[in-house]
Amino acid sequence: MPNTMPTNAPTTEELYQYLGIDYADEVVTANVNNALTDAMSYVKGAVGSDVFDLMPDDPEVWRLVKIYTKEMYDERGEGSAKANNAKREMVHSMEWHIKLALARLREAAEGASV
Repeated sequence: MPNTMPTNAPTTEELYQYLGIDYADEVVTANVNNALTDAMSYVKGAVGSDVFDLMPDDPEVWRLVKIYTKEMYDERGEGSAKANNAKREMVHSMEWHIKLALARLREAAEGASV
């Protein structure tokens, strides 16, 4: 993984298990790492660029990163429209939950610095 990954980011081995990868060569490893980097960028854009700073240990944030990593990794395949829509609705709900928690943390941080 790139050196800029937060310390709590999923490891490559954890992602192999999450993605159901039993054997990984250099190409698979590169694809997994690229998918993780893209997923983290997507989460930052979706919920806030400071999400990994303010919520580094939040399991829901990392669950969302894993979901997006899987989606980015599996993007080459086809899925049913119904399943994809259901997943999108669940992920959208998770994004809003994290946005609200992040807003509360920002408020608390601003209140503490005043």
